[in-house]
Amino acid sequence: MKKTLFTLMVGLTASVAMADSAADSFSDLPAVSAKRLSGSMTVGYDTLGNDRGVVLSHSVVGGDGSPFAVLKYDYDFGAKNKWCFEGMVYYRDVTSGHTLYGNPTFGYDVVYNQAFAQLSALQTMNPAAYSAQFGSTPPSSVAAAQASQKSQQKVKQANCEPEIVFQNGMKYKRDKWNIAFGHTFIHGGILGVMAKHFRNQGASSLNEVYIRPEITPAEWMSIGCSVRRSISGIDGWWFEPDVTFKAPLYMEGDKVKVAAVAKFAMAATADYFDHTDSACNNGSQSYYIKLNTPWFVTDNFILTPGVGFHWLGKGAIHCNKRSKFAVATGNSTFVPFRNFAVVGSLSATYKF
Repeated sequence: MKKTLFTLMVGLTASVAMADSAADSFSDLPAVSAKRLSGSMTVGYDTLGNDRGVVLSHSVVGGDGSPFAVLKYDYDFGAKNKWCFEGMVYYRDVTSGHTLYGNPTFGYDVVYNQAFAQLSALQTMNPAAYSAQFGSTPPSSVAAAQASQKSQQKVKQANCEPEIVFQNGMKYKRDKWNIAFGHTFIHGGILGVMAKHFRNQGASSLNEVYIRPEITPAEWMSIGCSVRRSISGIDGWWFEPDVTFKAPLYMEGDKVKVAAVAKFAMAATADYFDHTDSACNNGSQSYYIKLNTPWFVTDNFILTPGVGFHWLGKGAIHCNKRSKFAVATGNSTFVPFRNFAVVGSLSATYKF
C-alpha cells in the first residue's frame, strides 16, 4: 500500500510537470530570495477541544477550552512553473488538564458483578476448589470484599498530551486547481491517545504522508479532499473531503474588510481501526460545518470569530458505546466524544 501511494504521488507530480515542461524549465527559475518567503502566525481559542471534526467530551478532560497556535510558511519558486514549498507548525492544548477522566477508580458495582459471576461459576463447577480457597463463605460475601478493595484502585492512568504537528510539502498551482503532497508528524492530541493507549505504541506519535487535490471553479468556491496514509503509530487511511464558500460582507472601496466563509466537511477512515484494541470503527468519524467572518483590520492583521457545528460519525460512535473507562468505572458518562457539539472560536492572524 505504501508503494502504491508513493507511485501515485510520483505519477501525479510527473504528469503536471511534463504538461508544462516546454514553458517551465527549472533553469529559468530566479535566484533564491527572501522576498519569495511568506507566511502567517495565528493564535486562537476554541471553546472545546477538537481534531478532524471530532470533539472531546467534557468528562475526558474535565472541562472546556482549547487554545491553539499555527505558524505557516511558504516559499514560491517562481511564477512560471507555479511550484512552492509550504509548511506548518501547529500546537493545541486543553486548558483543564491532561489526565483522561481524572484518573478514576474502578466502579464498585462493576467489580462486584464481575467477581460474583466468577465465584459463583467456580463454586458450581468445582466446589472442592472453591471450598479449599474460601471455605463456607458464600460467593456474595467474597465478591463484596474483593469489590470493596479493588474499587479503591485506580484505572490505568491515561493522558491526553498537548498536540503538536509538523507538516511540510510541495504544492503545484494553476488558475483553477492545485495539488499538494508531503509529510506530517503528529504528537499528542486525539490521534496520539489512540496510538498510545489503544494500540499500545508506547508513544503518542504518528507519521503520515498526504496528498490533496483541490479545484477552484469560481473565485467564491473551492472543492478539495485530503487523503492521508498513516505509516507509523496507527496504519491506515484518512479521507477528508470539503467544500468552502466565501463572500464579502463589507467593502471599503475595492477592498474586502469583512468576509463570510462557510466550510462543509467530513472525515472518514479505512483500514485504520482494524485491530482488536482499536478505539473506533472504520467509516465516518465526523461531519461538520464551520462559519467564519474574518475581519481584515489591516492588510496584514486579521481577526476571525467563528462557530462550528460538529456531528459524530458512525465509526466514532462505536468508541463511545464500548468505552473502556465507562465499563471499568460503571459511569456511563465516561465516553470520549460528543455526539453533537457547537464550538465557538476566535483567532488573530498576522501575515508576513
